[in-house]
Amino acid sequence: MPTQREIAARFGFSSPNAARTHLRLMEQKGMVTRVPRKARALNMKCAASTGIPVLGTIAAGFPQMALEDAIEVLPVSPGFFRGVDLFGLRVKGDSLKGAGILPGDIAVMNRQEDVANGEIAAVLLDDDVTLKFLHRQDQAIVLRGANPAFPDIVVRAAELRSVRVLGKYVGLIRMQTGGH
Repeated sequence: MPTQREIAARFGFSSPNAARTHLRLMEQKGMVTRVPRKARALNMKCAASTGIPVLGTIAAGFPQMALEDAIEVLPVSPGFFRGVDLFGLRVKGDSLKGAGILPGDIAVMNRQEDVANGEIAAVLLDDDVTLKFLHRQDQAIVLRGANPAFPDIVVRAAELRSVRVLGKYVGLIRMQTGGH
């Protein structure tokens, strides 16, 4: 088991206290258990064969055709996220950078056909897919990013049949690259 300082350095936390807090939360959620009378000893509770499938790429910017990547499975327990039918989509574009979702991140989605007003959703517009905040207004749906450089996408009532929610955003996985 790495030290809390090593965990903090690996994940870019500002202090070992952040690593300690994450470990406590993981213990409270039942993801790990401490081994009595042993320093830095934890047992993982998630099965090694579980994971979250990454189904492709999604635009967090202007809608674009969904790019189907070769399917990969992230070795992350689905129990880390809320939802019953989870999948990942690699983010392309920066319309949601104000919400902390950056290009290259993996948006973890729960497969569902509707979301509450103001939630982030993977939305299919005809044959194009995008990741945006979904807002319902009178006779329209507004898809909004979190970057002022990107205009809202307004889908009027007459066009609503071309809009389909594919899933609700439930979390994020940021893959670290470089010298870590």
